[in-house]
Amino acid sequence: MTAFEPTPQARAAATRAAVLADIARRRTLFASAWNGRALHMIAELLDIVVLSLWEEAPTEADGIPADARLALADAETEAAGNPGTGFPPEFGQYVRHALDRRPLRNPAAVDITGCCLAEDDAQLAAALDTLHGHLAAAGTEEVAQSLLEAVFALHDKRAALAQLTRG
Repeated sequence: MTAFEPTPQARAAATRAAVLADIARRRTLFASAWNGRALHMIAELLDIVVLSLWEEAPTEADGIPADARLALADAETEAAGNPGTGFPPEFGQYVRHALDRRPLRNPAAVDITGCCLAEDDAQLAAALDTLHGHLAAAGTEEVAQSLLEAVFALHDKRAALAQLTRG
């Protein structure tokens, strides 16, 4: 049996997945029962991503093991079905970014009818773009972890703003 040693990029991706799982668990304290259930599911799926990145060799050129890819896709599906969690539908990009360094994207703009709310959403989107730039340029993974906390605070604010527009 060959001992598998994850790459530094895989360790960074696993750490980011663990940070996101922790954010999801903390949010369950203040979430509705429905969103709390979804947040627990997201956290559990992210735990699978962490373990897979640490213990399994990548199955494709992108550096992600098969189990991690499937669990991350399931977590994104859970987030897409439950926008009140504050996790954007494509939040897996923050984990994958540690592996592939693809540019981070903002979620699609919410269809906001009120002028004040539209301006607030534009400001939050601009702040996310700024944080994405800092995250891409982060010198250490500790800095990246702190930036992820800030990024997901903004995603939560955008989700709350979207909830206001839905009523």
